[in-house]
Amino acid sequence: MSLQDAASLGQVIAALGVLGSLFFVGRQVRQSVRFQKLAVIDSLSTSIACLNIPGMEAPALGEALAIVTQDWNASSREQRIIAHYFLFSYFKLAENAWYQREAGILEPSQWHGWENMVRMYYHSPGVQSVWWPRRHDAYSHPFQLYLARTRPPEDFGAMNDVFRDHAPAETAT
Repeated sequence: MSLQDAASLGQVIAALGVLGSLFFVGRQVRQSVRFQKLAVIDSLSTSIACLNIPGMEAPALGEALAIVTQDWNASSREQRIIAHYFLFSYFKLAENAWYQREAGILEPSQWHGWENMVRMYYHSPGVQSVWWPRRHDAYSHPFQLYLARTRPPEDFGAMNDVFRDHAPAETAT
């Protein structure tokens, strides 16, 4: 083997080493992106759980939201205060989720539930008549435009639909 042949063989081996390194780095980046997506999804899940804990601990939050979302003026001052802080936090969280969806981090199937809920709150009469017009500037302009282009979710119902008593379904015997 001549010196030229040895040098050529060395270049081939070096090129294979570089290709192997690039493959390894690409795999690491892909895995890192996957873990970052999972971290974002976990963070959103944790945040929504934290928002719901007060409602689980005391029904006042659910009652306030059920009234306020239908008719802001039918609620008491205390109910408006409770609902305001929930709505502010929920819309901030939904804005975050929307940006994650726009960035491709949330898959369409993951965004579907978020989208239905934010549209339900956004299009509710109480939010539209009083709360949103006075608080919309707390959210990014692109998110405001997104919400303005949406329609209320079909067959989603209001919170009162979930909270009211339902007679058990009769079964045929």
